Amino acid sequence: MSETLDLVRQAYALARKSDHRTLRQLIADDATWNPAREGDWNPCPNADWIVRTMLWRAGPANRLRPGETFELGNTVLLEVKGKRLRRLGAKGFRGNLFQIVEVRNGKIVRMQDYPGREEGLAAAGLQA
Repeated sequence: MSETLDLVRQAYALARKSDHRTLRQLIADDATWNPAREGDWNPCPNADWIVRTMLWRAGPANRLRPGETFELGNTVLLEVKGKRLRRLGAKGFRGNLFQIVEVRNGKIVRMQDYPGREEGLAAAGLQA
């Protein structure tokens, strides 16, 4: 596994354990996270908001975790698995939610959700 993928998996594991202090160290101060659908959810403009959002998403109510992953250098495209994905912008029969996570200098700098596989693959520059 690459360092980028390891960092993303570690971030989700820390969020599931509610270890916000260690999780915060993995996210750059000026990192951003944009939702799958604008208007339904507010974007996260900094690391503190991202930590709170990850803790909520990975917590007992939603249990979000990384599924299938595609490594693309300093970027990881991952399928997000868990409960209640439709309310986070997922679409499709199973309610798929995909996410691109960009890492620079050992820290997460950008996260972007996509409502389906095709959108996530296209955003990552891969064929759907």
